[in-house]
Amino acid sequence: MQRIGSLSGLKVIALILLFWWHSPIPNPHVDIGARACEFFFVVSGFLVSYNYSNKMMPATWKESCLYVKKKLSRMWPLHFVAFLICLFLMPISDIFTKKTVFEALINLSLLQSWSIDSSTFFSFNGTSWFLSSILFCYFLSPFLLKTVNTRQRAVISFIMAISIRILIEKQQILFGSEITAWNLHVSPVIRGLEFYAGLALYPISLWFKDLLNSKHIRIISSLIEIIITLITLALVVMKEGHWMRAEFVVIFCIMILVYSWDMGIISNVLSTYIFKLFERIEFEFFILHQAIIKVVDHFSILTSYGWKYQSLVSFILVLITCYVWKRFFSDITKKWMDNILNKVQNIYCN
Repeated sequence: MQRIGSLSGLKVIALILLFWWHSPIPNPHVDIGARACEFFFVVSGFLVSYNYSNKMMPATWKESCLYVKKKLSRMWPLHFVAFLICLFLMPISDIFTKKTVFEALINLSLLQSWSIDSSTFFSFNGTSWFLSSILFCYFLSPFLLKTVNTRQRAVISFIMAISIRILIEKQQILFGSEITAWNLHVSPVIRGLEFYAGLALYPISLWFKDLLNSKHIRIISSLIEIIITLITLALVVMKEGHWMRAEFVVIFCIMILVYSWDMGIISNVLSTYIFKLFERIEFEFFILHQAIIKVVDHFSILTSYGWKYQSLVSFILVLITCYVWKRFFSDITKKWMDNILNKVQNIYCN
């Protein structure tokens, strides 16, 4: 899969902010967890569009199954490990209850984000809801890519995705769940619209990049990156509690568009070796970080030393666990899942 150095670097920063949000480190008066997730869905859509811009992906049921299978074979084994970690941390009296069994089945099936009950979609490893929603986005990708394969279609699709996203949130503010009961944080429908906006954003970014094409493009790009970064940071801090989530999505769309050119001074920093090194375990870090934080918190060994030591040990343990998984288990478990999913594919996708 092709990469854009600047966007990969931004994903690393978003992951670290997500660790901050879930760790004992005192949180700022900003919902950085929500902001990070909004960024992830938009950038995920953008990168799918980027990687398949010059490839043919047929808009068929079979292609959707194959694409999800490709993603699931890598995701599910580590999801299962994180699930087991969280299961073992539960009191024995809570494990053998109907509610826990139900939530376990929903969680392992990666259907938890379709629930409107927070205790269900955040059950066990709290970050796993992301997999549930992103798989829905991946399933729709072959069909959605056809709607953004020209500049005109991309612009219309982007406006439509953002408009519907804003409309849903606005009506929930006005009428509650009387019309729609989708959770704004985890719902595959909500996140799918953000993903779709990112998908449509790639052809639009090429258009803007062509407009800026000049001998001073690196200087211009650097200035735009600095300005949009400062504006984004200011709005995220100042508009917390005042803006709808959808408005932050728009800001992240603009930010991703600018950084996708990958030609400014900040982009150069984000493409350095340290970011590339972290990027190799970004998926593992996302899935495992909250489970490892729970483990450290559960045994309360470092509680007396304060949040600094507790967070530092958690961070180091997450990095070590991610490296060990990536180095020794990732490929072999992916092969096991491929074998299982190939049998399922023969039944449903042929």
